Amino acid sequence: MEFARFCTCDPVGYARLKQRVDACARLGRSYEFAGCNLPSGCRPAQAQLGFWRYGEDYLLYFRPTVVYDGTDPRLAHFFSQGAVQRYAGFQAMTDRLHTLAGIHSPHTTHDLFDRLRCTLQDSVLGQEGAVEAAAFKLWSHAFKREPLRPLSLIFYGPTGVGKSELGKAIAPALNRCLDEERYRLVWTELNTFTEAHSVYRLTGAPPGYVGYEDTTVLEAVRACPYTVFMFDELDKAHPEVLKVFMSILDEGRCTARQEKDQGSRELDFRRCIFLFTTNTDLSDTRRRGLGFALPREGPAAPVPQDGPSAPAGLAQRLFQADESARLALARSGVLREIAGRFSGLIGFHRLDRAAREAVTKKQIAALGREYGLDIVQVDPQLVRLLTPEEAISPRSTVPMLEGLLTPLFLEHAALANGEKSLCLSGTPDRPVLGPYWE
Repeated sequence: MEFARFCTCDPVGYARLKQRVDACARLGRSYEFAGCNLPSGCRPAQAQLGFWRYGEDYLLYFRPTVVYDGTDPRLAHFFSQGAVQRYAGFQAMTDRLHTLAGIHSPHTTHDLFDRLRCTLQDSVLGQEGAVEAAAFKLWSHAFKREPLRPLSLIFYGPTGVGKSELGKAIAPALNRCLDEERYRLVWTELNTFTEAHSVYRLTGAPPGYVGYEDTTVLEAVRACPYTVFMFDELDKAHPEVLKVFMSILDEGRCTARQEKDQGSRELDFRRCIFLFTTNTDLSDTRRRGLGFALPREGPAAPVPQDGPSAPAGLAQRLFQADESARLALARSGVLREIAGRFSGLIGFHRLDRAAREAVTKKQIAALGREYGLDIVQVDPQLVRLLTPEEAISPRSTVPMLEGLLTPLFLEHAALANGEKSLCLSGTPDRPVLGPYWE
């Protein structure tokens, strides 16, 4: 059996593989191939290749551990992940296989957009429209050979609905889809940029001023030309902050205060991604603006509609949504020449009941991992009972979950009974943690 066969398998073949892996998982065992021939540069040349379903995740493993000494960067990155690799779903695993062994993926460029959208939706729940819009714009930018300017997006909407989560997920999602560690995230809280002089923390202070020798936020592009700059809480920043980005978002360049690299002071951002978040609702101009001026009365802009679309129809819909949000941004007091420079303005809506329950389930799993527990299933009835009808944001439910579940998690972690996959059931008064049975 050639490992390359798994990397070029068609959808029908992968569907058959999934059926067999799932069938074996129901019997409590893995699905394996003995004596699998590995690509050139691997030691050993043959290994046992296995697949295992672990809750909703899928494991791919080699026995013995494979060491790769070849020159293909994709294979080097793949085998450096260890003998056992875990994927959030079967599709994520098969997508990764398609990029290996120097084999060109049969996916079209539209398939790459779908992969990016699905990867981001695993991280952000209940915001399908916003995720689709972000994935489309990221896909359009990331695959340019010679971009003229960076991608710049504003995520707007209520607090605690996934804006920051989407921002944090973008660099890992792009790296996974491109199968290389190209992008890295630089996070900046703009609520610390409330004074006019704080703008120098972005580009640097003039010679002779305090802070001239400090490394600035934007200089991260020197080390990584594919930096994802995340600027959280734009509405808290001083008006001078946005002015700094005018030339960056339009021309993709700016001049740093200090000389680096043989006297050059130019910073090149054309391959970068700039993300901004704000709690301001740009679909309703009657609310407070971005902090640059008093709110002005004006007609409400339409809320972007959710739902997957073909690229042509999606591009037209996003253009209309962008323009509506740009007008709201300009009516709030932001200069039109600044509002027009952003690549896109993406709205997030309040989470519905189903999405909030999905978030609760995700929070329980995350809390379990803090205690070394792998909770792969939570009883739906318990999830409903633990999800409040009214909450300022999903974040506010975390202290409640900790109060209810910490005693149980501590007790179970102390037992160390070897159970790997766990199921949470019972009631809020009497939660029960036991082994997971599919």
